[in-house]
Amino acid sequence: MDNVTSHGQDNQTLVDEKYDGRKVRLCVDGKYRWTYPMSMLKNPVLFLTVFKVIGGIMAAILVFVICLSHWKDITSGNFKIIFHDLRMFGYIMLGCLVITIVAFLIVAAQYGWNYIIRFTMDEDGFLHEQIPAQKKIARKLGKTVAATGALTGSLGRVGQGMLVANHTSLASDFKVVRKVKPLRKWNTIKVNEPFAKNQIYCDSEDFDFVLNYILEHCPKLKE
Repeated sequence: MDNVTSHGQDNQTLVDEKYDGRKVRLCVDGKYRWTYPMSMLKNPVLFLTVFKVIGGIMAAILVFVICLSHWKDITSGNFKIIFHDLRMFGYIMLGCLVITIVAFLIVAAQYGWNYIIRFTMDEDGFLHEQIPAQKKIARKLGKTVAATGALTGSLGRVGQGMLVANHTSLASDFKVVRKVKPLRKWNTIKVNEPFAKNQIYCDSEDFDFVLNYILEHCPKLKE
């Protein structure tokens, strides 16, 4: 109990707004700030998040294509041909996993194997933002993907590249947060709104303080 109290007192130690240390500290403007370097190889949360997004998109496309192509088979109970398509989808997902792993490792290497995020948190919400050096890398990677898409005539890649180039920060409003999921083992707290998902990373000694602060300031949490 003494340790928890001690950490809580440390969190209330006032520091300058330019503070960029790893420990959670209260700044003179009333906001909590800290910078967390997540290991992209040791912590699987980031990779799983990326793969879930890609897998979800692929699954949605599969359902749409199957319903469009085999509606008569579905209504007549002829599922044999559908199972064949599902097997093909499994191969596609396996290939997608391999591509995602390779792409993730390339990006991780560009970032120096650490995804470094600066957090700013107050009673209204928090901002999850890449440090300036990594913002530049993200923009370069995004522009490269977009340029490659333009040269190959892929509008999807152009859009994906532009999204990567501009999506270097994400804010969460505590008033609309519906679910908070702590992943203590991975020093991660998932904060989900109806149409947006965000994540906070912090050291183990600050984990309870940050988690309790979030829970206390989210009035619409679902049980």
